[in-house]
Amino acid sequence: MARISDSALDDLRARNPVHEVASRWVTLRARPGGRYAGPCPICSANTASRTAGRFEVTADKWVCAVCFDGGDVIRLVERVEGKSFREAVESLGGAGEPEPELMAKREAEREERRRRAAAVEAERRNQERARCWDIWGSAQARSPGALVAAYLHLRGLEMPETRALRSALDVPYFHPGPDGKPKLLYRGHAMLAAIQDTAGTFRGLHITWIDLDQPDGKAWIADPETGERLPSKKVRGVKQGNAIRLVPSLHAPSRLVMGEGIETVLSPWSVMRRAGRDLSQTAFWSSVDLGNLGGRALETVPHPTETGPNGAPRRVPGVMPDMSVAGIVIPDSVTDVVLLGDGDSDRCLTENTLRRAAQRFAAPGRTIRLAWARDGLDFNDMLRGRV
Repeated sequence: MARISDSALDDLRARNPVHEVASRWVTLRARPGGRYAGPCPICSANTASRTAGRFEVTADKWVCAVCFDGGDVIRLVERVEGKSFREAVESLGGAGEPEPELMAKREAEREERRRRAAAVEAERRNQERARCWDIWGSAQARSPGALVAAYLHLRGLEMPETRALRSALDVPYFHPGPDGKPKLLYRGHAMLAAIQDTAGTFRGLHITWIDLDQPDGKAWIADPETGERLPSKKVRGVKQGNAIRLVPSLHAPSRLVMGEGIETVLSPWSVMRRAGRDLSQTAFWSSVDLGNLGGRALETVPHPTETGPNGAPRRVPGVMPDMSVAGIVIPDSVTDVVLLGDGDSDRCLTENTLRRAAQRFAAPGRTIRLAWARDGLDFNDMLRGRV
């Protein structure tokens, strides 16, 4: 079979901007710098009715914060529709050799677009990190952490002696309006968690808005358009390959317990602490979200029961990690890893993620174990005796 030339593929990509193709399956909102956001057509269930923006797109590429996947328009069609490379090319109109003058013009336009987008993105990240740092610093100055302690107590959790969590008394909550621009919906008390890279450098914030009058301690924030309850948590800054080091060990850790959520990870820690277990060489980390725990997958696989917008089986990230894309790095001293899986999330997606993480963290002499909450529950539910 004849090889498709780079120029023909470049022409195909130019004729099929990623945001336009992605709009076949999901509704996207415009964002500054030529970016678009919306639900992921690959991993989001019931995408037609979802508006969460974990999927970001430009004319040239896409990335999903949940799949931890991304690429060009051909890769998107491969992932969404389960097609081979050549099948995806054909579904996009096929690849033909363009005129040299047209190809040169398109390449120049793409390069200029990439240059502008990279500059906008770098400035955006710098500004966002500075804003996160200001929020973090202000929380340290204004509150000793009593609010976080009260929230954790409500959830049946101990308050770790850690620098990873702080209380904040007045944090704004923004949500995209119908025009795609962020609107201030709420402001109030929040628990802040520092997201750090391998070197321990501050990279962003995980924010949980708190209302101690609510049964679960989380603020009730409603979408003004639909009345639907919105997530009381947001992530700001850069999470990819980074983590929340909730309970660092006193020495180089020999054991690492890691899961998705803060409350999930602090649940086994609280139980072991109350039991008097020696945890001096055990660290407890939150991966911020599930996709970040496993990192990018090499391929997607059909979901065993759910279908996507086109009626075909919904495709989810598989079990094989793409080691060419950096993920969370754990200390070399760790010889025992325990990965926590919640029983109230999609079992297929969660199990694939944990198996992917297990392969990513594998090393000679290191044991990796998967620990599961009971079906329909997370570890904090189990701690609080929910059934």
